[in-house]
Amino acid sequence: MNISGTSFGALSPPAIQSLSRGAKLGGFAHNTGEGSFSKYHEAGGGDSIWQISTGYFGCRTIEGHFDPEAFSEKAQREQIKMIEVKLSQGAKPGHGGMLMAPKVTPEIAETRGVPAYQDCISPSSHSEFSTPNELLDFVERLRDLSAANLSGSNYV
Repeated sequence: MNISGTSFGALSPPAIQSLSRGAKLGGFAHNTGEGSFSKYHEAGGGDSIWQISTGYFGCRTIEGHFDPEAFSEKAQREQIKMIEVKLSQGAKPGHGGMLMAPKVTPEIAETRGVPAYQDCISPSSHSEFSTPNELLDFVERLRDLSAANLSGSNYV
């Protein structure tokens, strides 16, 4: 049993920290959702599944592309046990998503690596790959950058 993807931004700091703490107490993992691994996931102390989506939140450049250095630094944290590559928005494949500007507080902006109080866009597709073989290459790159700290990977 694990806790499904629950993004910081969609849920409040106390909710994220409580879910992480519950995961620790229950001996299972909490999926970060596409909003990235936040200080509230960390404070809760539970194992985390870091979801990497099309916006590369928590591991992106200013332009919104994948940032290998930011990924490597975060992926090597003890609490991150698995990476989940989210391929598209489940309920609306082929479409992106958006966290509206008023919800993009400075704290959420810092966690995601985006400007505060501006719409936070999740593109409809990944910029790092567009074919199955490129996806496999990307996964291999993630594994290398994580220094093999991960126990698994998942694709949704």
